[in-house]
Amino acid sequence: MIGQDRVTSSLRGAMLADRLAHGLLFLGPDSVGRERAARGLARGLLCERQGADADVVPFGCGLCRACRRVESGSHPDFHLVMSEAEAVGRGLAQAEGKGRPSPEIKIDAIRELGPRLLRRPYEDRASVAVIVDAHRMNEKAQNALLKVLEEPAPTTTLVLVLPGLRSVLPTIGSRCLRLAFSPLGESALRTILRQNGVVDADERAARAGVASVRAAMDDGDSAIAAPVDAVLAGLLLKQRERDVGERMRIAESLGKDRLEVEAVLVAAERTLATSFRQRGGVAAGNDVIDEVIALDALAQAKHDLRGNGAVQLVVERLLLGRAPSILEQAR
Repeated sequence: MIGQDRVTSSLRGAMLADRLAHGLLFLGPDSVGRERAARGLARGLLCERQGADADVVPFGCGLCRACRRVESGSHPDFHLVMSEAEAVGRGLAQAEGKGRPSPEIKIDAIRELGPRLLRRPYEDRASVAVIVDAHRMNEKAQNALLKVLEEPAPTTTLVLVLPGLRSVLPTIGSRCLRLAFSPLGESALRTILRQNGVVDADERAARAGVASVRAAMDDGDSAIAAPVDAVLAGLLLKQRERDVGERMRIAESLGKDRLEVEAVLVAAERTLATSFRQRGGVAAGNDVIDEVIALDALAQAKHDLRGNGAVQLVVERLLLGRAPSILEQAR
């Protein structure tokens, strides 16, 4: 794991002390190593050299039969859960029927996972499950998962990969250890890209606004511009500036996938909240008022999405409408 030393150190310490939590939340932006770390942790827990060699902690040796089977997805005690759309997109499954594959992780997937985690591991080491994009679980699926977390088997470890804590029910968050993954710095990106044989690794890593592998490898405008959640946050801070064209382009780029849009809103909210804390309160002036109004607008948009509001209308109202805040009078 490159560029995530704090996470690696935390996992290593917990495993060496035999105090690893049964439930883990791997939080952070996309394409910075969250899923890679989750798979690595599964290797470490199932590795045949575990207990005999501290050097394989926390991510395993990568060479033994158990580690290789985790990587290939064939280990009987390693369970990878994702939405149908994600599985189809990765070539791991065929779309069912003629309809569009569902972007949600549904309750059936969690119901199937539950008994697997409760039974004795096939190889007597551990049972490890990784839920990719756990924020895509619908409410029924999250409630089903909560039952698994409430009474975990001693050998079970469950890792949820998701953008932020508020993407899942508070009752799930309260039962899991949270590990925050940071955006990747230029040095870490350069190293990762070089290791993967990218010819122009230095140039890609140095691009402004790039903080993930995916952004660095994107040859479109998004590799040079800030991530869409940061752009959205910036537009919300400039509500008095009515660049309709720019706002409509951002609205279109957000798409119509309810869960994807909500994830972007959560990320933008986190960006603004960090800025608000750094400024130190309303005494800092109109800039803080702008941030509060923008946070208010994001909260309303998330509420509308979760209340089944039409995604396109919610996004357009957020970007083109007037922020519903009592602080508007303070301008």
